[in-house]
Amino acid sequence: MTVRRRDLLIAGGVVAAIYGLRALPWDRLPGGGPRFTDIEDLPPFRRLEGGGLTSVGTAVLAGIEPASNQAAQRRARADAMRADPCPALFGPDVPSGMVPIAYFSEFLCPYCRALERDLDTLEAEFPGTFKLVQHELPIFGPPSELAARASVAAARQGRQQELRRRFMRVPLVAEDETVLRVAANIGLDTDRLARDMASPEVQAELDATRALADVFGFFGTPGLVVGRTVLNGAIPYPLLRRIAADEAAEPGAPC
Repeated sequence: MTVRRRDLLIAGGVVAAIYGLRALPWDRLPGGGPRFTDIEDLPPFRRLEGGGLTSVGTAVLAGIEPASNQAAQRRARADAMRADPCPALFGPDVPSGMVPIAYFSEFLCPYCRALERDLDTLEAEFPGTFKLVQHELPIFGPPSELAARASVAAARQGRQQELRRRFMRVPLVAEDETVLRVAANIGLDTDRLARDMASPEVQAELDATRALADVFGFFGTPGLVVGRTVLNGAIPYPLLRRIAADEAAEPGAPC
């Protein structure tokens, strides 16, 4: 057996192990029930103990702010967001009887892709139960930031998820030309997209997402806030399903 073939088999085995472990019914194993810790300065939110699979970048929102004042501005935004995070977290309106889910993702995060399939499964299994709110949290430098800006801008044309899923099939989204070509292929107004990507409104949304991530402790991706429950990382689907069902049984929205 060649070294390359052996390495491919080992890599395939690791990937299979990850997906196999995620598929196990952890919530039904002895001692496998979820345990939570109240977040003292953010009632009524609580955090799942242990967390899940997370990608951590070396450059968080690189280039979004000048380096000289980035830290101070970031702290100030987080402090302001902590006082009332819900409008930015879940949007201005959560329909009565629906559970809001805030989803923090990064295009280059492999665990995000696995979690998105689980979220699709959850929404298909419980139609009309959840309101999913997308938050772009680029943590891998300029290519991630570019894709995130395009995603937020595409939302203004009602095509965010379509563009996001198309990006996930592109090997590398590292230049404006690539973004606009992909956007044109799905019928977006590319002139408007380019203007929106450079707009203060898109910048403000990315800044708000970073502030929310700081408040809720998302230093990697993916991150979820399902109702009142904060999840760091991708967890097995049976556990996600159980938490989501518990939140659906709670009376009213968390805030």
